[in-house]
Amino acid sequence: MLVIANNLSFQNREFIKAARSGDKAGMAEMAGRLKESGADMLNVSLSLDGDGDETYIVPAVEAVQQAGLPLSIDSRNPKAVLAAIKAATVPVMVNYVSAEEARAAEMKEIMSIAAANNADLVLYAMRKGTPADADERLAIVSDLLEMAAVAGIPDEKLVIDPVILHLGGGIGQKHAVAVQETLYGLHELAEPPIRTTCWLSNVSAGAPAELRYAINDTYLAMLAGMGLWSAYLDVTNKETMRTVRLIRALKDEAVYSTSDATL
Repeated sequence: MLVIANNLSFQNREFIKAARSGDKAGMAEMAGRLKESGADMLNVSLSLDGDGDETYIVPAVEAVQQAGLPLSIDSRNPKAVLAAIKAATVPVMVNYVSAEEARAAEMKEIMSIAAANNADLVLYAMRKGTPADADERLAIVSDLLEMAAVAGIPDEKLVIDPVILHLGGGIGQKHAVAVQETLYGLHELAEPPIRTTCWLSNVSAGAPAELRYAINDTYLAMLAGMGLWSAYLDVTNKETMRTVRLIRALKDEAVYSTSDATL
């Protein structure tokens, strides 16, 4: 399982302060700490909607890529995505393109940028709100795969995010099951199966802080059993990283050591 650190986010005040002040040394140090914590890839997110991302994205990319890890560029801003790809000297994955009709022009442009620059691309199973069930998710993914094929992006450059909803709120449990069913369905949608990912912390959103990692880690283990390829997660949390190590050992992706089960 590939671990994508979600820590370099607009929700991280330290990171955003460094990004907006051009503190490359500070951002590089943060990236280095995440690598030491076990990250395989670093997600870079400067805002919720992409507004103004192009102003700060290049210095941020130049700084955090010093850790030597691939980058996930998380922006809804095509200008920022292109600038980030051009500034990167490490492999880049673009996160994400969805089927949202309100952002169709932006999504199409981002997909074209990914295609032109041979970047991996996350396809997010979203059209209008959170999909109701696995069938709707798979239908959206099918449409996105067709768009990617038209854009000239082969399946091996794609990653599917089935969209996790928080566990609470009445319908969260049904969505938790739907995500698992979607992962199963993806095995039949393409051969060989397309890689998958998820934003793990979504499942515990709204839960008391002391319960969030227990929910996250349990769900991560379940999704791993369904073949999940990667996850965006907090690599600074020792319990989550222990779960990752044990998943890798139990899936025979790494040689087991007793240290894998310790914090």
